[in-house]
Amino acid sequence: MALADDAKPRILVVDDEEDIRRLLTTFFQKDGRYRVDTACDGEEGLKAIRGDSYSLVITDLRMPNLPGLSFIRKLLALWPNLPFVVFTGYGEIDDAIEALRLGAFNFLRKPWDLDQVIPAVEKALAVVERTRKKQQVYTFIDSLRMEVSLPPRLEEKDPVIEHLIDPLVPMGLASESDLRNVFLALDETLNNSIVYGALGLDAAMRDEESGHGRFQEMLQERESDPSYQNRVVKIHADYRREEARFRIRDPGEGFDYKNLPDPTDPANLMKEHGRGLLLVQCFMDGVAFNEKGNEVTLIKKQPSVREESPEAENAG
Repeated sequence: MALADDAKPRILVVDDEEDIRRLLTTFFQKDGRYRVDTACDGEEGLKAIRGDSYSLVITDLRMPNLPGLSFIRKLLALWPNLPFVVFTGYGEIDDAIEALRLGAFNFLRKPWDLDQVIPAVEKALAVVERTRKKQQVYTFIDSLRMEVSLPPRLEEKDPVIEHLIDPLVPMGLASESDLRNVFLALDETLNNSIVYGALGLDAAMRDEESGHGRFQEMLQERESDPSYQNRVVKIHADYRREEARFRIRDPGEGFDYKNLPDPTDPANLMKEHGRGLLLVQCFMDGVAFNEKGNEVTLIKKQPSVREESPEAENAG
């Protein structure tokens, strides 16, 4: 059964060539599954998006007034989850690569075969729909627990963090704008747990002359040393409607968190280490340590139940 017009995905085509805009409009109308609007450049594209809701943007990369890459950057600043596909001409491959780095789902080279357009659109919308359905599942969940054993390799860290923060927005524990800060807090904590806890490196080494280079060399050596591979970092994440708690324990000796140097002291600000805890405390609603100092709990509260007073610094 054909979808009603208001139920069809809405596509915005941004291109300075009128013939291309007209051609694509006719092509999508004949297909019948999509609604299409057009804009003659990036500025008009932004105006159109501010006024209506779109499922996908298709944009040229070479346009007057607001070029494609500038348009894409402004688009992402306002609507970071809006998918886009780009058109690029001969000799513009560097721009196409940059567009892919910015998040383009695909790029089609001009002159293009119309038969390539619909598959590119279908693929992009299918990925977005899978993500939407995945996120929707979290809205049905009242509580959730994850337990992760993270190997002591920094390259494994980011995908794990992405998975840990997935439930926060749909469960009402954070806004989209909060996610970057939560990511940074988890990144700082897991980085310390891996580097100083699991791999046993000494942070003070980085303050010595040529210390940064030696530190990096030793880090790479220990990441590839089989004797360190069973020194995993344990992550216990508990999500409820009121709050999320991330408990992170490393196999190290712990550290004296009670007597950390003041990270706001000008004498310490230029050091390569020691400022991470300040960032974590700024980004999370609570930070608590066990007595040994090898386990930290980060708390992110649902905004409506966020308490005035911070969590105690010692979890016991």
